[in-house]
Amino acid sequence: MGYYIDIPWLLKGRGYSRYITGGGAGVIRLYLSFRDRQIPLWLNTAMQELIVEDDRVVGISAQRNGKQIRIKAHKAVLLAAGGFEYNQAMREQYLPKPTNTAWSTGCRTNTGDAIRAGQLLGAKTALMENAWWCTTKVIPGIKYPYISIITKSLPGTIVVNKAGKRFSNESQNYMSFLKETFAKHSDENPCIPAFMIFDKNFRRRRTVFPWIMPDFMLPESYFDEGLIARGNTIKELARNMGVDEQGLQQTVDRFNEFAVTGKDLDLKRGDAAYDRYYGDPEVKPNPCLGPIKKPPFFSIKIEAGDIGTQGGLVTNSNAQVLLKTGEPITGLYATGNCTAAVLPTYPGPGSTLGPAMTFAFQAAKHITGWSEPSLSIYS
Repeated sequence: MGYYIDIPWLLKGRGYSRYITGGGAGVIRLYLSFRDRQIPLWLNTAMQELIVEDDRVVGISAQRNGKQIRIKAHKAVLLAAGGFEYNQAMREQYLPKPTNTAWSTGCRTNTGDAIRAGQLLGAKTALMENAWWCTTKVIPGIKYPYISIITKSLPGTIVVNKAGKRFSNESQNYMSFLKETFAKHSDENPCIPAFMIFDKNFRRRRTVFPWIMPDFMLPESYFDEGLIARGNTIKELARNMGVDEQGLQQTVDRFNEFAVTGKDLDLKRGDAAYDRYYGDPEVKPNPCLGPIKKPPFFSIKIEAGDIGTQGGLVTNSNAQVLLKTGEPITGLYATGNCTAAVLPTYPGPGSTLGPAMTFAFQAAKHITGWSEPSLSIYS
């Protein structure tokens, strides 16, 4: 709410709050430390390849503001260039299908350049079939997709496939939800894209983008391109969505029974403590289960998106990039999403930023030969 009432800031045309929190705040703090030390920061500079002399990485070639340059490293090269979420060819090669750069919320310049440069030197890679999965919504006319991970967890929604059937616990963590989605998706049982279903009561009580405005204000393209659909009955909604009418009706009827008993007999939604984190404690007997009964009914198409890819170069505890033989590549270090994830099970927010900073520190220590001072213990 603070963002919307900050009129002076909004009049400046900013698309974000002036108060930065979370991972963004951490990155800004790093940038300020960088600036305080008067370290030059080059923008519009794309690395193209690693320079190797006598089996040692000694620098990079890059393109800066359209000009080809070579940068010599004094001691070593540290790669921290993100994953390959915006390289469709690499997605097709490594990730489960279907896959599309348009569904990713990652950085557009993350095209796997650092990973491919390492591979050309014989570097080992791992976890290339994985990503930091999250469902997304692709809005016509908007450049980036929107992350859609919390709304589907709230009581009063379900997610269905083309057959109108639920296929995964909507309230489980978003990584697990999409892993199960890929496991169950097939030509005979398409689960991608999926559709989130809710009713008038849910829309009135919760914020559901883009249903935050009256129907008459929504662009026709949202309906025409299948992003959203509306119906006065469940079967009418199914027809407008292009999913099986009988299947959706049976699914909603069965789910409404679960909302009354508090037990999801199909997918155990709400049984785990994690599920209930995004639930509503005022909803009884299960904070994750709410009925879908009040017309009109609505649907939003959701895609198998990601926040970034998870696979990349394999490194050791010093952040040195390893060859397939297990030996380090002399002069080459890496951290962040261009390396194989340290915490691939995704225990929580910060599972990428924390290790990225930690292994950058490890690399700096190893490159410079710096050792931590020993502790003196006094009795």
